[in-house]
Amino acid sequence: MKTLIWIATAVLLGLWSLVAWITHGLVGVAGNLVANNADVIPADPLLIEWASWLASAGTGVGEWLVIIIWALVSAVLLAVGFVATKLVPRFGNRLPAR
Repeated sequence: MKTLIWIATAVLLGLWSLVAWITHGLVGVAGNLVANNADVIPADPLLIEWASWLASAGTGVGEWLVIIIWALVSAVLLAVGFVATKLVPRFGNRLPAR
């Protein structure tokens, strides 16, 4: 039973990592797309420069935020797996009392 819990935990951790990896990539691509195309907005050149800088900075912060959230949720998943294995009784290791 404990093996089944750890297998389920590993599968959930793998799926969560895949979602976080895809999100990290999308944040990077979207942020770079916005930063590189800030000049499409018809506005003051200084405002365009600030918008591009803000998009670049936001991309870096967003990517690190995804990594931090991934690490926190991964730690929670591992903790839940650990607690679940401690709550499962051991079978087969003890002889029945007579």
